[in-house]
Amino acid sequence: VTTTSTTATATSLTSTSTTTSTTTPEPGTCYPPVIGADKDTSDCSGKFPPDGTCIVRCAFGFSGAPVTYYCYDLDNNFEGSGPDCQTTTTTTTVSTTVSSSTTSSSTTASLTTTTTTTSTTTPIPGTCYPPVIGQDKDTSNCSGIFPPGTCTVSCTAGYSGDPVIYYCY
Repeated sequence: VTTTSTTATATSLTSTSTTTSTTTPEPGTCYPPVIGADKDTSDCSGKFPPDGTCIVRCAFGFSGAPVTYYCYDLDNNFEGSGPDCQTTTTTTTVSTTVSSSTTSSSTTASLTTTTTTTSTTTPIPGTCYPPVIGQDKDTSNCSGIFPPGTCTVSCTAGYSGDPVIYYCY
């Protein structure tokens, strides 16, 4: 008597979240462009017309060539287009097959993880605005700081570098 048993299991897990930081610009400066979570507009803060320029790059997790935006007046704020950002998210598939003369087993697992976080920051009245300096830097320590004060900005997970002290006057 020969007994054969076959088992197949497939598992798929997808997780998604988004990060966006919004602050009110300094009076007289151009509003940074709002062009999507796949773009980093942190260089566009604190720019005055008519000669305001900034470099817009692809956000962490995306790749593409940076582009220049221009601010000629406060009515139109920044003007420009792009960049064309492509995701750098990867899909990993793991397959394992175990066979014997009486049992055959196959397991396939697919894991796709995309992480994006959304938060809007409006400072407590009288406190300094947290710096808007890019998604590769953690400025969470800079919220709720009253002048004169300081905060420490460090690198986010996946980046390395020395922490920097920011001053609130």
